[in-house]
Amino acid sequence: MNTFDRIPIVAIGGGAGAGKSELARALSTQGFTVLHLDDFYHEAMEAGVTVEKLDGSGRVLDRGHPESIDLHKFLLEMVRLQEPGDGKRGLVVEGTFALYFSEIVEEAILSVYIATPDDVRLARKMMRKLSSGDSDAQLMIQNYLHFSRPRHEEYVAPTQKSADLVLDGMQSIDSLTKVVTRAFSEVTAEAP
Repeated sequence: MNTFDRIPIVAIGGGAGAGKSELARALSTQGFTVLHLDDFYHEAMEAGVTVEKLDGSGRVLDRGHPESIDLHKFLLEMVRLQEPGDGKRGLVVEGTFALYFSEIVEEAILSVYIATPDDVRLARKMMRKLSSGDSDAQLMIQNYLHFSRPRHEEYVAPTQKSADLVLDGMQSIDSLTKVVTRAFSEVTAEAP
C-alpha cells in the first residue's frame, strides 16, 4: 500500500446535468471528501464574466464561463482538504470546469469526464430547476440556447480529451461509482 503526503485527487468534469454531483455524492459514501467547484463562483459580479440578461433587465454573472470561478480561493481550499488524516480515501473535485483548469488536472491522480447527451443534460437541469421552484421553462430553454450550449461547446466539451476515463452518463450511478473506485484503487496501487 502506498502512502501519500497529500490526499490524492479525483477530478470529475462534464456538462451541467451530466451526473457529476450524483457521482460525487455516491463516492462520498466510499470514504471520499467532496469539493464542489460550484461553491466557488466569484461573490462580486464584477470579478467574473457577466452577460446581459435575456429580458434586458441588467447583467448577471456568467456561470458558464470558467473565469467566473474564483480559482485562487478554490485552490486554497483544495490544498487544505488534501491534508492527510481522518481516514480520508481521496478528494473528489467535481464541477463543470474540473477538467478545464490545469491546476486541478495536473494534481489529479485520476480525471473523469461524464459524457451525457445534450438533450438529457438539458432535461435533467430543467427538472432540477422546476422542482426547486423556478417555473419559467421558456426562459430556461432560451438561456440554454443563448448561453449554456455555446459555453459547453467552447469550454467544457473539449476537456473530455484531458480525462483518464470517459464515462457514459446514461449508466447508473452505482455502475459509475464502481468504475471510478476500481480505477482509483488501481492508480493508487501503482503510485510510487
